[in-house]
Amino acid sequence: MPGPLDGIRILEFTQIIAAPFGGMLLSDMGAEVIKIEPIEGEPWRLHNQFLPKESRAYISLNRGKKSLPLNLKNPEATAIVHRLVKEIDVVIINARPDVPEKLGTDYETLSKINPKLIYCDNTAFGRNGPDSYRPGYDIVVQAVSGLLAADNKVENGVPQQVSATAVADYSTGIAIAWSVCAALFARERSGIGQKIDTTLLSTALSVQGSFMELDSYTKETRLEFLDTLSALKQAEMPYEAMLEQQRSLAGPTTAFRIYYTTYKTLNGIIAIGCLSEHLRKKAAVVMGIQDPRFEPGYDPEDPATIVQIENLHESSKLIMASLPTEKWLLKFDEAGVPAGPVRFVQELLDDEQVLANEMVVELEHSKAGIIRMAGPMVRMSETPLQPQFASPALGEHSEEILAFLGYTDEAISGFKERGITV
Repeated sequence: MPGPLDGIRILEFTQIIAAPFGGMLLSDMGAEVIKIEPIEGEPWRLHNQFLPKESRAYISLNRGKKSLPLNLKNPEATAIVHRLVKEIDVVIINARPDVPEKLGTDYETLSKINPKLIYCDNTAFGRNGPDSYRPGYDIVVQAVSGLLAADNKVENGVPQQVSATAVADYSTGIAIAWSVCAALFARERSGIGQKIDTTLLSTALSVQGSFMELDSYTKETRLEFLDTLSALKQAEMPYEAMLEQQRSLAGPTTAFRIYYTTYKTLNGIIAIGCLSEHLRKKAAVVMGIQDPRFEPGYDPEDPATIVQIENLHESSKLIMASLPTEKWLLKFDEAGVPAGPVRFVQELLDDEQVLANEMVVELEHSKAGIIRMAGPMVRMSETPLQPQFASPALGEHSEEILAFLGYTDEAISGFKERGITV
């Protein structure tokens, strides 16, 4: 059964993470995705290569795509792109703001060739404003957007990036796929193409629940913080002093930390997550702790009660360390308390829960052999998603695509000889 985007053809001018991830999600939905790469291959191919022109990072972000390397500085390559755009539904591009116009791959040029074209333009900061000219990667946007400061990780006086994943990049990839699907639906109704602007900065702001202001309640506090921050910077105070001021803005955040945290058990680490009073009461019973906040007549101002609450976290640690993870999981499961063991991602390829929900797929790469990796993010009953094939070797589909456009074998050989493609 074909996927929901069967028959849609997408042209990518993408590199690194965000836009390639978005294109891969659309490929999983059944779209035909053609990736234009530099002659030498896009940078992520060359990052920690385990085979020539192949890296784990590239393979993980480009499955289901066809590779057409082109030297876009050559007018003949631009002519190939313009011929191809006539057959395309969607273009996805992430480049420095000044690049597309120079290469003839900007929206104004391509939409004249194909007025029904949907063009998704991903940049770091957007096409307008004082930073519009700047390139930017995930770590830069983490810094600029407040994500990095919000994570509260400091080492030797310097804030550290959110390093477990490129949060702005991957979130933007989802935004790209989401917006392209919406634009395709709108085109079905109107017959009109359009331009989509996605940015790493907008995504990074959107995933932060703290990026908001209540005009009548929090604005004054924020402005006071900005005054204090400015004074600390002028006084060349250490970063920790500024971070402490930001923490004070949020108010007490550790009141119920014993119910939303990680614990060392007798043989491992376990996480519990209770975000309601109902669940916190259940967790307290399972852990065998006396939390005065759940007792009749609780007085938050009573000094003895305050001390008792402050000591709860340390006593909870001792209690949790007394039993193995498996026993705690049984107890929490019986009580309906959200909990789970801390695992390494390497363990999950063989995890029973992951496999039962078909979250792992197996593909065969033309050079690397069998690959097991995370499958499509969602499941659909009538138009199922599935990976079409593994990521392409550089130029693996050049001849196929050029022949589809009507170029003869002789013309294709000429392109290769002149370094226009490989």
